[in-house]
Amino acid sequence: MLNWVEKYRPKSIDEIIGNNKIKEEIKQWAETIINGGNPKPILLAGPPGCGKTTIANAIANDYNFELIELNASDKRNKDIIHKVVGEASSSMSVSGKKVLIVLDEVDGLSGNNDRGGISEIIKVLKNTKNPIILTANDIYKPTLTTLRNVCNVLKVSPVHTNSIVPLLRKIAKNENLDVDEKVLKIMAKHAGGDVRSVINDLESLALGNNFNEDIVRDLPDRSTDKNIFDAIRIIFKTTHYDIALEATRDLKEDIGTVEEWVCENIPREYKKPNEIALAYDKLSKGDIFIGRVHKRQHYGFWRYASALISAGVALSKDEKYRGFTTFVRPTVFTKMSKTKGSRASLKKVLEKISEKTHISTKRAQEEIQYIEFIINNNIEKGAELCIFYEFTKEDIETLSTKPTAKKILKIIQDKQKKEKIENKEDKNNNKNNNKNNNKNNNNKKNEIIKSIKDSSKINIKNKETKDNKDKDKDKDKNKKKQITLDAFF
Repeated sequence: MLNWVEKYRPKSIDEIIGNNKIKEEIKQWAETIINGGNPKPILLAGPPGCGKTTIANAIANDYNFELIELNASDKRNKDIIHKVVGEASSSMSVSGKKVLIVLDEVDGLSGNNDRGGISEIIKVLKNTKNPIILTANDIYKPTLTTLRNVCNVLKVSPVHTNSIVPLLRKIAKNENLDVDEKVLKIMAKHAGGDVRSVINDLESLALGNNFNEDIVRDLPDRSTDKNIFDAIRIIFKTTHYDIALEATRDLKEDIGTVEEWVCENIPREYKKPNEIALAYDKLSKGDIFIGRVHKRQHYGFWRYASALISAGVALSKDEKYRGFTTFVRPTVFTKMSKTKGSRASLKKVLEKISEKTHISTKRAQEEIQYIEFIINNNIEKGAELCIFYEFTKEDIETLSTKPTAKKILKIIQDKQKKEKIENKEDKNNNKNNNKNNNKNNNNKKNEIIKSIKDSSKINIKNKETKDNKDKDKDKDKNKKKQITLDAFF
């Protein structure tokens, strides 16, 4: 069964979407060759997935050329270029057809494996009698300066989003997929002009039968996928230790991510049971070394892990598999994006347990199984725990089923109502007590005020009595004084 990239690969140049001007120039170039001309070789330059190799294959189909291809998974040093490309450039095929030579990713020629390769290619290009198409992702590398001068450079642009959407719609219709138009547009925009990758994404999502908008938005950055995709393709297509090892050297991705990609795609490339078994054996040994790096902090083990995961897997096959294979993203990444919400909810629960019990979240992860058991097997105790940890409805549903969470929430609500009523009664009692206390205080206050008033009255009366006595005394005194005077006179 063909994968979708191969199944929907354009067979003719007219079926290729986008780059209309480039397609017309390629047609004119091919027709010149058919009519006996000998135009300059073509160098197709552009980012991965824009259709460079597809254009070369389509031209071969349209004009009945015999195709000979040499790509990055092959050694391309001076001797091999001379033997394979040199001989093919000056001879007809066995069937009598004209030969079209395709040298893929010439900007990837480097190191001892490809020593002298560029200079030999230039020599072949100058003397070839058969058409040659070269492809490159980066034509501005210093090593390609002379090569650019002897070729007709055609820059292939990334396919526009508006051209990708109809293609995705057509594939979805042919595969009987119910996909929302908005999702297709998000996928097309996310592709960054890489048609091959967006078809892989569509097939991957179809296998899981999940076209949720959030999952589509969470697809990883496509530029990263391009790099990892090229590395994986080289690992699976080569039978050379050093080429496979070099494939992962400049990757931004860590070796653990490469391991997941290799693990996912081994059965897609290898067909023999003994090859698959040996490849997974090498992969598992590489995983052991990754574990030792993390456990012992011995970073020297990285090189063993990298060699086993790349070269070990590459050399597990008896011979190279020809033909195109679609390498897909690891399903574990899709599963992780699906469980992103539940993992975030669990993290919140762990943080609450950690805060309440003063332990780390890692320790809380060990303890949470006991909390889950109590919540799901003893509703009353579970409710008490949920109150203690201050779990929300979402937290309780994370730790139990919805019916169980519903029962626990009812118990919590009933307890809260009871506490509310009790608090209200206590409040009323306190209010009445305060009222009585205030009344008693007022009575005491009134009594004190009355006592003070009575005391004041007594004092005033006593004062008045005293004043009257003093007046009478003065009066008697004056009277006595008057009588004495009277007697005197």
